[in-house]
Amino acid sequence: MMDISRVCSEEQISDVVKLAREIWADYYVPIIGREQVDYMLDKFQSEEAIAAQLEDGYEYYTVSHGGRSVGYLAIVPDADANMLMISKIYVLRSVRGHGFGRAMLELAEDVCREHRINALYLTVNKNNSHSIAWYTRMGFKNEGPIVQDIGAGFVMDDYRMVKTVGSNLLQV
Repeated sequence: MMDISRVCSEEQISDVVKLAREIWADYYVPIIGREQVDYMLDKFQSEEAIAAQLEDGYEYYTVSHGGRSVGYLAIVPDADANMLMISKIYVLRSVRGHGFGRAMLELAEDVCREHRINALYLTVNKNNSHSIAWYTRMGFKNEGPIVQDIGAGFVMDDYRMVKTVGSNLLQV
């Protein structure tokens, strides 16, 4: 059985950090290299960084199956643009293709509807063809390249992808 839980405790934050280290090492080292992965994990996915993001309005969730965490999601509203950013959506390689990513995406869409937000957006590495194809299948449109300097001589060389959320807004 699948369970999605909002991250609130230090223990849950530690769980996300462990997932991030495993998933990112497996998935991103071949794309951007070990040095940039280590830098990004320390800067964006350490316990301190996640705690600060939670204080800044991010919402983190873990998805578990059989009592084991298998993925995580981070979202943050962009009120100025009436959009919700998917900051992170990751699933362990061993359980990809079993609906965990789709379930987290559906949660993000539900949050949009609850808050009357019109669209989701995210950025994805230009060389991450598998994820780009998945996002496209899930209804995202590629809006073009975006390069962001993240410090220490590293950049995120991404595409920005956007998905309109249906107008069947939930009653609040």
